[in-house]
Amino acid sequence: MPETRLGDLVLRRWPRQRGDTLQAFDGADRYLLRLLDEEAAGARTLVINDQCGALWLGAGERGPTWSAGDDWVARRAALANGEDNRRPLDPAHWLWPWQTPPEAPHQVLLRLPKSLSLLEGQLAWLAEWLPAGTPILAAGMDKHLPPQLVPLMERYLGETRAGLGWKKARVFRARAPGEALAPMPEPATVSLPARGWTLSAGPGVFGRRHLDIGARFLLQHLPRDVTGPAADLGCGNGVLGLSLAADNPDARVTFCDVSSLAVDSARHNAEALFGAQHGHRFHLGHGLDGVEEAFDRILLNPPFHRGHAVDDRVARTLFRHAHRHLAPGGELRVVANRHLPYRRPLAKLFGRADILARNEKFVIYRCVAGG
Repeated sequence: MPETRLGDLVLRRWPRQRGDTLQAFDGADRYLLRLLDEEAAGARTLVINDQCGALWLGAGERGPTWSAGDDWVARRAALANGEDNRRPLDPAHWLWPWQTPPEAPHQVLLRLPKSLSLLEGQLAWLAEWLPAGTPILAAGMDKHLPPQLVPLMERYLGETRAGLGWKKARVFRARAPGEALAPMPEPATVSLPARGWTLSAGPGVFGRRHLDIGARFLLQHLPRDVTGPAADLGCGNGVLGLSLAADNPDARVTFCDVSSLAVDSARHNAEALFGAQHGHRFHLGHGLDGVEEAFDRILLNPPFHRGHAVDDRVARTLFRHAHRHLAPGGELRVVANRHLPYRRPLAKLFGRADILARNEKFVIYRCVAGG
């Protein structure tokens, strides 16, 4: 795993994996910290969408700092890097979406997220509660900047200026208006006409406006006669686990995701469909780490990106988690693009990986614990 140096910090991604070639920060982080050096020492800083702690640690050397984000793994990476660099970070200074720090910050450092809907939600949130005039510095890599970014920021924050490029990154400056200039975006909805359902999802949640075509294929091949515990691993809005629960009333589903907004969306949808006393569970974390239960069935539609980078390591990690948490005779069903080389690692873990179904784009693997 690369240990990348940022000033006197040595930073790594999390989880720590041998052969990991992705760095823990990029030029946008460097640019924001470079501009932060121009600000007065002792300023309170709010960092948003930090990847691995570069901004939280860097700003924390200058004054009180809070870090806000939606990604459990990003939080864990930052805390681990704080420990490694002997600059422990206070977990209480981490803010989940729409939580505000106990004191208003003097400045905000915003890493532009991959999701445009998440960015809109964060801009609306900042406009609602930040004191008027609070400077906001937003940065991203040139190749990942969304189109029409300045007009989008101006919709929520007012006047926005694009700065000069530096090391293939660009910064944008605005000041908090002190009031909401545009409303917080409404949750998106996805319709499932066959079930008569409309599921909602918060900003940034995978498949929030359109049912993912891989998930749609897996929905056609869900297990029946499930009476024990099951898991929807990487649940998003919960569509797979909710459908399994509807078809198997005696099953108890655990919905798992690294995104707090995804877990909240799955919880909201479960309550809307099954009532507040539905008995299903929700786990925010890295895969199934921290879950002690063994499952009879696990459903998985794994990601093959980490942020903007194509990377199948997340999927392979989730395969191992599923193998570890299946009860004897328990079954994992995985849907994946046909071109992704998943059959070999699955067969290595489970002894075999049967193809349950396939079409022109996707394949569904069925793996049995102990098989």
